[in-house]
Amino acid sequence: MAVTHGGGRAKQFCWTVADDHVVIENENGLVHRYAAWEIHKVVQALFRQFRSDWFPLANNVERMYRGTEKPGLGSIIYQISRSGTLHAQGASYLGVILEEAGLLEWNGRARGIAWRFVSSPPGDEKALYQRLSNAAGRVKRRGQRGAQRTHRA
Repeated sequence: MAVTHGGGRAKQFCWTVADDHVVIENENGLVHRYAAWEIHKVVQALFRQFRSDWFPLANNVERMYRGTEKPGLGSIIYQISRSGTLHAQGASYLGVILEEAGLLEWNGRARGIAWRFVSSPPGDEKALYQRLSNAAGRVKRRGQRGAQRTHRA
């Protein structure tokens, strides 16, 4: 189980990697799916624009729809995917997943959420997918150990 960085609005979520997609389900049952090619394009676009500088979550629904949202994770998902604002709203989950994969570092703020790259992203889609798959496996194992401890208590 992972958690978004929204402070009082933080959501727990589970995620997995399957069939060239990252599949996310939050605590309310809302599911987001991101194709490996899409994540690769988003990560490459962010890295080209920001390198090691901080970039914002930038997933305000109204601003994305109007085209006035600042450059950041959500707005880049919105531009690349053309799947609508709900899809881009999943940026709060995807950012945490990219942290788990060792690509991003969070600024520690519940308001003004931002990330920066801690390493160069993999150059090709398959390498990024493998990195996400490895991270999903680590999260799953960590969750199972936590469940086992909770069960014994």
